[in-house]
Amino acid sequence: MTVESSVNPRHLREKYQSWVGKKVIVGLTTLHYLCGMWKSFDGYYAVFTIAGKETRIFLHEIDNVAESDESQAEYFK
Repeated sequence: MTVESSVNPRHLREKYQSWVGKKVIVGLTTLHYLCGMWKSFDGYYAVFTIAGKETRIFLHEIDNVAESDESQAEYFK
């Protein structure tokens, strides 16, 4: 099964739209975490800016999202 056949990006974009433009902490289903600015959506991806560098994450890999304090260091680990 491919990502395209198992995920409706429209539904996920609607679900996460309120986070765009905010600094967030995101937990991923791959047991990774990131902290950065949620910039936009691009097809099946969420686009983040982490320490000045653009990072794309599959929408279906996002497990949870929380707003981050502005003083929080930006990271992907």
